[in-house]
Amino acid sequence: MKKFVCSTLLAVAATSIVHAEGLYVGANVSPSSDGKIQYAAGGATSQRGASGKALPFGVFAGYELAPAWALEGGYRASGGATSFDLAPGYQLKVRASAAYLAARGTWRLDENWSLFGKAGVARSRVEFTIDGKNAPPGESANNTGLYASVGAAYQISKDVALQLEWEHAPKVKYEGLDSTMNRLALGVRFGF
Repeated sequence: MKKFVCSTLLAVAATSIVHAEGLYVGANVSPSSDGKIQYAAGGATSQRGASGKALPFGVFAGYELAPAWALEGGYRASGGATSFDLAPGYQLKVRASAAYLAARGTWRLDENWSLFGKAGVARSRVEFTIDGKNAPPGESANNTGLYASVGAAYQISKDVALQLEWEHAPKVKYEGLDSTMNRLALGVRFGF
């Protein structure tokens, strides 16, 4: 996945060497999710909420092909592990990430406000580890599928914009564990 993100960012950087205008980069953060797990132990099913939450973040870069169209690549991660307490002495830790490449369309409402949408492909990855005595080794699962996003942006200055967006990336399923990759993100975009 890191190779995908690096390749995407290098491709965007290479096209911008010829013409730097139109290149943009940005970062965003999301609220922590209230994940829940259900598991069976000793014939009974238990539901547990997260005991430790990470702050999800994302980075992205893009190149404006025309005033209303851009090509964008990005990476988002859980910012650490979300933890779930299991049986006494055991803890499940989950780390999620996704990389995407998408076309971005922008519709300007006025000089400051705009709406945008993105569609493309994403690769989601989730890593599961259990901490405790004689715990099994960690596992991971991947899924590639549709990436979509809709949002609004407010232009603070010529080269800086705040944006709020809802993102969808492929859900990852692994042995009864589902990790939904949808999120609401608040970010800032810097143009060059």
